[in-house]
Amino acid sequence: MNVLVIGANGKTGTRIVRYLIDGGHKSIAMVRSEDQFAKFQEMGSEVLLGDLEYPIDDAFEGVDAVIFAAGSGGSTGKDKTVLVDQLGAIRSIVTAQVHGVKRYVMLSSINNDLYSTSPIAHYHIAKAHADDHLKSTDLDYTIVCPGGLTDEDSIGTCEIDLELHGSGTTSRDLLADVIVRSLTLSNTIKMSFSLLDGSTPIGEALQSVRKPRLF
Repeated sequence: MNVLVIGANGKTGTRIVRYLIDGGHKSIAMVRSEDQFAKFQEMGSEVLLGDLEYPIDDAFEGVDAVIFAAGSGGSTGKDKTVLVDQLGAIRSIVTAQVHGVKRYVMLSSINNDLYSTSPIAHYHIAKAHADDHLKSTDLDYTIVCPGGLTDEDSIGTCEIDLELHGSGTTSRDLLADVIVRSLTLSNTIKMSFSLLDGSTPIGEALQSVRKPRLF
C-alpha cells in the first residue's frame, strides 16, 4: 500500500514511517523542509515537500491511503493550531476526496470536544472540528485518539475504548504501531477509538473495535 504520511517529521510521524516500512508498505513522507529529506531517504521512504497552509494536491498522486499525523506543536500560538490541526486537516481530507484516496487515518486526541473548557481547549476544539468534518465524508476513515504522549517504547499491549473521554498516557511508539495496523483492518473503518497504554495485546485490542449492537 502506498501511504502518504502528513506530518512525517514529528516524533509520532517518524515512528509511523518506520512501522510502515517494516510492515512492507511504501511510505511517502510529507515534510516542510528539504533539510528533512535525508532522514527519510535513509529510512527507505520516499519524501516530498508540502505545507498544510497551501494546496497539497501533488502529494496525493499515486497514493492509496493517508495518515494525518501533523500538529502545530505546543510552542506555537492558537492561530497555528487552527491553521494546522483544524484547517490543515480539513484541507487534507478534501484533497483526499478530490483525488479518490478512500482510506484515511486521523491521529486525533482524547477529550476532543467542540465545547471543550480544558486548559488546552483551543486544541481540543480544533481536533473536534477536523474529526467531525472527516466523519461527514464518504472516506473510509479511522480516528485514533491517544492520551498524553510519551517517548516510552511500546511493550505490545494497550487499552482501546470507544469512549473518547478520559485520562492516561499513550506511548508514541504504541500509537504509531496501532495507526499502521489499523490501515488494513476493515473493522476499524468508520470508527473512532481512544488508545491508552494498557495490558491487552495490541492485536486483540484492535479486533475488539466494533460498532455497539443496537437492541
